[in-house]
Amino acid sequence: MKISKKDYLEKLRSRVTEQERRSLESGEGLLINEYNLATMKRLLYTQEVFEGTADTLSSESLEKTLEAYLNEYMADQPAGHKWIILCCLFLSQVAGEPMHPQPWTKWEKLGGTYFCGAREEGEGSVCLWCVCRPLKEKL
Repeated sequence: MKISKKDYLEKLRSRVTEQERRSLESGEGLLINEYNLATMKRLLYTQEVFEGTADTLSSESLEKTLEAYLNEYMADQPAGHKWIILCCLFLSQVAGEPMHPQPWTKWEKLGGTYFCGAREEGEGSVCLWCVCRPLKEKL
């Protein structure tokens, strides 16, 4: 189902409790890195206008894939999963931006298109929801 990015952003915002908002504002009491903290603050407080629609079915698939990935590779830090998931949903479905920080994956932006050499196309890869195209397409 498609919904406006504005409405989808509100759905993402509603998943953050008041206590979590206070912790995000203070930067204390949550398992979250600096990049995701900045992204969460943007998600919660941005005044940007996002045009277009978000695909809720695609978002649900991304969330399930992220949960499986995090349960396998970050099983010892489940308190951090929520922030990674919300950030990825916001960046991919609302902002239309890469899900990883540029220094981690070295993605590049050429014109209005993002390219990433770390993109994985395989089954179960979260890259399938990322706006980045494979770097080889840039050449």
